[in-house]
Amino acid sequence: MERLVVRSVATGRHRNDPVTDRDEWDGWDDEGSDDRIGRKRDRLARLLRVASILYSKGSGETGVPVSEIARLTGMTTRTVYRDIRALEEELAVPVFQAGRGHYGIDRKFFLPPLRLSVPEAIVLFLASRLIARWSDQYDAAVVSAFTKLADTLPQPIARHVAATMLGVGAHDTNEPFTRSFSAVARGWAEGRVVELTYDPGTGTEKRTRVHPYFLEPDAALRSVYLIGYDEPADAMRTYKVERIRSATLTTARYEIPDNFDPDVWLANSWGIWSSDSTPTERVRLRFDASVAHRVREAIWHRSQELTELADGAVELIVTVAGTVEIRPWILSWGPGVEVLEPPELRAAVAEAVRSAATHYAD
Repeated sequence: MERLVVRSVATGRHRNDPVTDRDEWDGWDDEGSDDRIGRKRDRLARLLRVASILYSKGSGETGVPVSEIARLTGMTTRTVYRDIRALEEELAVPVFQAGRGHYGIDRKFFLPPLRLSVPEAIVLFLASRLIARWSDQYDAAVVSAFTKLADTLPQPIARHVAATMLGVGAHDTNEPFTRSFSAVARGWAEGRVVELTYDPGTGTEKRTRVHPYFLEPDAALRSVYLIGYDEPADAMRTYKVERIRSATLTTARYEIPDNFDPDVWLANSWGIWSSDSTPTERVRLRFDASVAHRVREAIWHRSQELTELADGAVELIVTVAGTVEIRPWILSWGPGVEVLEPPELRAAVAEAVRSAATHYAD
């Protein structure tokens, strides 16, 4: 069977399929934020129903007729065509066209259903809440994951899932990130090389080919990082997913080396920097008694050494890959912390404090 990705739907119309113009298919741009959020929620639920039918009934070589999807969902065929296009464009679902008016989804795209206990489902819910708190833009993957998760949870917890989803749904869309994240996530899951166009933030964009080894979130920067082997550089590299301008999943295969351990790679990381590319520094900090109780309440780094001092203060020692990532964290403690070493970090923090003070000088 010749599989045709449903780009024909995304770009206009198949020669025999009645697809509407692009400006007719989406009602998200109407005025009224409450109505807009409600439409997003209802539309997402509808897309999930269509995806479920494409997966369950259209995974064979003949796919499933659009007319059958319309019958099962109570929608018009025109709406079904629009939703198929949205699944492919917005959620990066690999829809294939099996013939005129017949579509399906490869079963490999979805994971098998999980049988979760209530505590297990709540753990996933809490993890999703953290993701939602990072989100300052609408992320279809986050919202669809919440929607599916709600089905496994009892009331009243499911209501909180819906409320969280509405909060994320209030943000504007970030389709470039959604597409890039989907491509690198599938590349990692399926062992497929990904071609990237990347903006380093400084300098010009570059194109490269990457073997995804790991995806790591950074709570402080509210970002997700791709760690992998860069073919042209012949070296390991770390890429901020938000800076990926385009990502294409290739058919080339790779295998993650058996000796790659993300925990070892990030052992000295304060955020995402690895000691493989950045020399480690021993950082010694003194927290006065006014904030010492907060310092004692958490494990800040796997290398930390905490020493109680006679005046109620505490001394914290960590060994980290460079001092750039830890510096903002130190500054966030204000006058409650003093950098004891290394001297270069002490000088940098002192200069930052002096510079900030000039903004408040009379």
